[in-house]
Amino acid sequence: MWSPPTDLIRSADGLFRWSNAHSFRINNMWSPPMINSLKWNVDGYSLGKSGPSRIGGVLRNHHGHLLGMFSIPVGILDSNIAELRAIVKAIELSASNCLLHHQHLIIESDSTNVISWMYKPHIRPWKHHNLFSFVNRLNAFFGLITFSHIFRESNCLATLPMLLARCISLTPVPRSITIFSLMSID
Repeated sequence: MWSPPTDLIRSADGLFRWSNAHSFRINNMWSPPMINSLKWNVDGYSLGKSGPSRIGGVLRNHHGHLLGMFSIPVGILDSNIAELRAIVKAIELSASNCLLHHQHLIIESDSTNVISWMYKPHIRPWKHHNLFSFVNRLNAFFGLITFSHIFRESNCLATLPMLLARCISLTPVPRSITIFSLMSID
């Protein structure tokens, strides 16, 4: 005689929420930063666990206006390290522009692992300590840097520069796009 697994019965309420997780996340929308803050949405992807990787990001102000973007091939990496490299590149580009110094910088990523690494130094992968040290040095340029997780559905604009680079590349040579000109921060 067949009997249903007791674990499934006990957690049927949780199973229902799990099966409808996408419908709960669909309402997640990008929100602009507060006044006097700038927000980077970054993304990194890897084709395979360790494979050809690319990073990208977009910078917007409190009006949602696009201030800059980048897309760069970064070699053979795993997806977490590609995401970390995207964060580092966003901070590096921001530090290179004196108009952004002393601003509150918000960096959103869809990688929970990398966001955890930014706030918990004891769980960071040691072999990438040079990237974390670089972030710490660049942090001095800004009033505050905040790292936050965002669901992939809300981070789709960060993928746009990467897609553009793939579309305009008619040759097998990977293309980089860096457009970083600030018309006005306000």
